[in-house]
Amino acid sequence: MTFLRLFSPGGAVLAALAVAACSGGGTMATTGAATSSASSGAGTGGGGTGGGTGGGPFVPGTHAVLPQVVSLGGSVLKSPKVQAIIYASEPKAVDIDAFLQELTTTTYWSQTTAEYGVGPLTVLPTIKRKEAPPATLMDLDLQNDLFTNTSGATPTWGTADPSTIYLFILPPGTIIDAQGSCCTSFDGYHQEATAGTGSVAYGVVCSCGGMFDGPNITDVQQVTVAVSHELVEAATDPFVQNNPAFGQTDAADIVWTLGAGGEVADMCEFNANAFVIPAGGKYMVQQSWSNAAAKADKDPCVPHPSNAPYFGATAVLPDMLHVNGVTPKTKGVKLAVGMSATVDVQLFSDAPTKGPFKVTPLDFSQFSNGGSPHLELTLDKNMGNNGDTLKLTIKVLVADAMLGAEPFFLSSTLGQDESLWMGAVGN
Repeated sequence: MTFLRLFSPGGAVLAALAVAACSGGGTMATTGAATSSASSGAGTGGGGTGGGTGGGPFVPGTHAVLPQVVSLGGSVLKSPKVQAIIYASEPKAVDIDAFLQELTTTTYWSQTTAEYGVGPLTVLPTIKRKEAPPATLMDLDLQNDLFTNTSGATPTWGTADPSTIYLFILPPGTIIDAQGSCCTSFDGYHQEATAGTGSVAYGVVCSCGGMFDGPNITDVQQVTVAVSHELVEAATDPFVQNNPAFGQTDAADIVWTLGAGGEVADMCEFNANAFVIPAGGKYMVQQSWSNAAAKADKDPCVPHPSNAPYFGATAVLPDMLHVNGVTPKTKGVKLAVGMSATVDVQLFSDAPTKGPFKVTPLDFSQFSNGGSPHLELTLDKNMGNNGDTLKLTIKVLVADAMLGAEPFFLSSTLGQDESLWMGAVGN
């Protein structure tokens, strides 16, 4: 299984890619802050913040094609149901029930899943376990619970249903160990398990407290954000082991899968403004990737937190790389350890912005988990407008032995809005 908000175990992801399959996604905590060398100063070329030359219509600046999350051929949930499983002592039970019902009344669910063939969500009555919650769990414990309670002639939780996402929400103080520790490495994930006579999708969400997702996120919001992430991914990629669906990015952008995880919610969870309260809603959710919006050169992370223009920065990557033996090749820059290269960075927006936006290059290892940087990244300027071109100098400090490549982000920010773009350096 893979998780998000902290870099997932690369070996597992690479092995999955090698057989054209992806494991399940999850919600994790980002730790550490990336540092990079960048000088200040606004860009001077291109279309700026206005329209085209001579006062004509606005023309977005030239930039790289945005990624697509592709299906590996598996099934999505066309008529999804969610079966929440909590403990009777759960202090957030009322909010959990209200939030799940809210997913059926706002446009969030359709915005994030409909284009992938997923239908409206049905919420089943919450199962409340009467026993005291354990202090620690293993993922296998939940799989065994699921099998035991959905199999046989008169199963306690009803007969196992492949259209149902079984959602375990763990109370405060309960920690699960699953390739990392709940509330240390992640706050949620989804997987596939054997139940009844077949397979079902299940999700796990931990109660980690608001500080896990930032100082302004409440305890309830931390849970609803994680639940939204896992439900969207479990619906669009439910059978992650044996029949994966929308589980990775297109071949040319496979670095997004290696870095972010490749499922639709993974693609947006690193953005600073990824957590939003949708129109007509009360509870906070996480944005998710829209292939349709990306193809139309609009903000691919939906729903949008504001009506601000979509803007960003992409690097011109001249090479096609084999990343740790994974086929096919992905776009990148081929550089040996100790060597440097300078590439263009193209700035764009889909409408005039209120001013220049800031661009910051981020070493992935340092940004995602506070590790030592693999790359030294330096921009000639760190501000610009639509149509500007900046220069990014990349120096390889050390090879990433696990990935066989060194991913990096370009972060573009203006006010509270941020967009991220990923690139790769191969050795």
